[in-house]
Amino acid sequence: MSLNKKINVAIIMDGNGRWAKSRNKPRTFGHKKGLDTLEHLIKDIIATKTKIDWLSVFAFSTENWQRPKAEVNFLLKLFENSLDKKLINELNKQNIKFVWTGFKEKLSKKLIHKILLVQNSTKNNSGLKLNIVFNYSGLKDIEQFKSSKKLVSSNIPDIDLLIRTSGEKRISNFLLCQLAYSELVFEKTLWPDYTINILKKNIIEYKKRNRRFGKI
Repeated sequence: MSLNKKINVAIIMDGNGRWAKSRNKPRTFGHKKGLDTLEHLIKDIIATKTKIDWLSVFAFSTENWQRPKAEVNFLLKLFENSLDKKLINELNKQNIKFVWTGFKEKLSKKLIHKILLVQNSTKNNSGLKLNIVFNYSGLKDIEQFKSSKKLVSSNIPDIDLLIRTSGEKRISNFLLCQLAYSELVFEKTLWPDYTINILKKNIIEYKKRNRRFGKI
């Protein structure tokens, strides 16, 4: 495996609620810290020139609608408020292409408009591809393919490395087609405590593996 080759990384950002609970804070406090963690991680990936082509992060699944209404509304508003002109300017400054993978059902017209605005405003950037997977289900994606003959995630390349934080060991209906031959790393760190150094450690573990893709 070439150590200089850029890889496609996906992260299931798990553990926000437990992180907040351990500090006697509401789950929403953990979600806010989780967003801050993602923002810092992206900046550090750029600053350290970490060789990642695509970074796909699972921010909200279609199953998450089953959570308490107040928490769901907080997550929707948190995402919506993050999609502002400041974000667009920062993404363009860092040459980052913003991509959204998900379903429009249940999302407000305002949120969809803001998502598409950021996506269109950064579409010509050629650096890191930041894929926010929001309101998504791998099974629903495959089911829809039967009628439309197209995956919602059709533009997402195969994932080389999947990282799930918090120690949970499952893929939770995330980009099932792209994960077919991914290497999996289950990181014990709760997402709000995740850092660029931990990411580098996870990538080193990935690079030690022999990916045979069914061959000997």
